Formats: sequence, C-alpha cells, structure tokens
Amino acid sequence: MKEKDIYQLLNEMDLDEIEVQEMEISEFDTAKVKKEVKMALRKKRKRHGWKMKAAAAVVIGGLSVSAIGIAFPAYAGNVPVIGDIFRFLDNGRTGIYDNYQEYSSTVNMTKESNGVKITINDAIYDGKTVLLTYSIESEQDLGEQPHIGGYLDIKETSGGSGSDQISKVGENQYVGMITGSRLDEKDLDNVKVKWKVDSISIDGTEEKVKGNWNFSLSLQASDNEVQLVDQGKEQNGVNVTIDKITVTPMSFIVYYDQLVSKEILDKWHGVDVEIEIKDDLGNYYAGDGNGGFGIENHMHWSQTFKKLDPDATKLIITPTVRLVEYTSENHGGVEITADGETKTIAIPTKEGKGREEFQLDDIVVDLMK
Repeated sequence: MKEKDIYQLLNEMDLDEIEVQEMEISEFDTAKVKKEVKMALRKKRKRHGWKMKAAAAVVIGGLSVSAIGIAFPAYAGNVPVIGDIFRFLDNGRTGIYDNYQEYSSTVNMTKESNGVKITINDAIYDGKTVLLTYSIESEQDLGEQPHIGGYLDIKETSGGSGSDQISKVGENQYVGMITGSRLDEKDLDNVKVKWKVDSISIDGTEEKVKGNWNFSLSLQASDNEVQLVDQGKEQNGVNVTIDKITVTPMSFIVYYDQLVSKEILDKWHGVDVEIEIKDDLGNYYAGDGNGGFGIENHMHWSQTFKKLDPDATKLIITPTVRLVEYTSENHGGVEITADGETKTIAIPTKEGKGREEFQLDDIVVDLMK
C-alpha cells in the first residue's frame, strides 16, 4: 500500500464545516502550499541528471529525488532554510530520504560570486552515494527551477552518476539537493568530494549567471552492515542475481547483476531490469537507482531503498525485465567527424519490435540478524 503524506490524509477526512476552526499558519505551511500548487500546474517536473563514463565500461546514470519539510529556522543572510531539505524535496512521495537528516553532517559552508551565495547545508555519504543539500540566495530572480552548472566529483572512483534538484522557497531564495553515486564497487570508508559550480542557468531563459563557487570536503561513510547474497533467477534468456545488500541506519542498498543471452541481444536493442522489494511484514520499499556499469551482456546495478524495518526477517525481491526497440523517438546519438561536422548515428535494425515486459520469479533473501 502506498504511503500518504499528512496533506493527503487530511484531504480525505470527512469534516463538517462547524468542526473547522480557522488558525494562523506558519511561514513553512504557506511555502508548502505554494510549492504544491506550482507542482500541480506544472505537467512535468524538471530534473537534471549527469553521468560519467568509466574506463572500458558502459555507464548509465540516473537518480530521482523529490517531499515534506519540517520548519523554516532563521539563517544568516535571511535565507529561509528548510529544516529537512531531504524530505522537503521528496515531498512525501517515496519516503526514501525521511531519515537522512538525522544521520547527516552539518556543513554550513558558503561561497559567494557575482551576487549569488551558495551554501552547503548538510552532507551524507552512505557508502555508495554522496548527497549534499544546499541553499541559494541571489540578488536577482533565477526563475522557479534554475539549473546549477556543476556535478559532484568523487575522487578515486572510475565513474559516477547523479542528479540535482532545486526548488524556490522565497524571493530569490532556493533550496536543493545534489547527489553523486560511485559506479565502482570499492569499499571506501572515506571519500573526498569536489563540487565546482561555474554557472547558474536562469529558468525559462537563455541567460546564465557565471561565477566561481568551488567546494571541497571529505566525508566518512555511514555505519553499515554488508550481507553477501549471491541468489538469482533466470527466464527467457535474462538472468538477475542479487550480489549483496548493504544496510545503513537510514536506508539499504541492493547490488545486482544482469546477464543477457546472445539471442536476446541479437533480437532487442535494449534490456532493462528493475527490482521491486517488500518484506515478510508486508512493507513495500520505494527505491532510487544509482546507475550501473558493465558491458552489453553483463551489467552491474545498484539501487537505494528507504529504511529497513528492523523487525523484518526476509526480503522478497521481484525483478521486472523490459525488452525495448530503439527508435528515433526514444533513442539516438551523433558523432563528430574529423572535419568537425556532426553525423547522426544510425540505429541498427533488429527483429524485436515495440516493447515486451515480464517478471522473474521472486528472489527471497533471509536477512542476517
């Protein structure tokens, strides 16, 4: 059953008019309502993603974020910072980040350039992904959702993926969260991170504010326990194996492999595998993909899920396989010739048409206690 936030629950209550008493509302609730109305009017919410290629591997990036906030404490420079930016940007839809604030480190590092102040508020590294929340105070309006020109550079890694999301919370005032996931499988207890921002694109225009907002920090990994699993299922030429599960105080990360037969690769352009997870108590877990790496027939993926119920003893993991035909509408690319001209890369013809989808049998994992 999908969880509902407090606003959804209140909306479904059957109240008589005489039961309702008018009350003053806080600055947070005012901003919350404004944010929800703007999101409802916007057909598609912008999300900026990035990816870096690892040597000799295909790298596919993708994280999604979006929640409820807690408070608007006072902040130097009069920026109304949300008490819990992690949850505010998730807007109660997934619950993945509900416990991140509790285990994050306060940074409060500010850089100013060309009339714009950027402050890193909190930071956390779960052993796979670095997450930074930040706030912006600008002398000019940057639009509803400006784009930050810069990604997280995690040192001593062979590749990475990530995303950035930002929301306007006041006049020329914004909060956001940027993430970066390591695509290698090294166990790094400490990471050095650089975030170099060289421009901010003003939403709805071609204008940019150029400047230098450069941050460097070192982060310790959250406490975690690793359980090796090595359990898999195979069907129709696709094998999915759960490699390991890492449990942290605020989430858990599932690492899995996707092995595809030559017959399937010859027939279809793309093969995607997603996993859904529930436990033996009936809890369903929302997750965010961290990207993956590998070669065409053998990919390594990971996905981060919300906090694990401490009373759960089993995880029931259901892989879903999607076979996809590439067309000019859903896929494409260009190459640059020696003369500097661009040339469209042709999509090879394959037998598989449209899209097919099927589920593998459940993979049941007994959790270590």
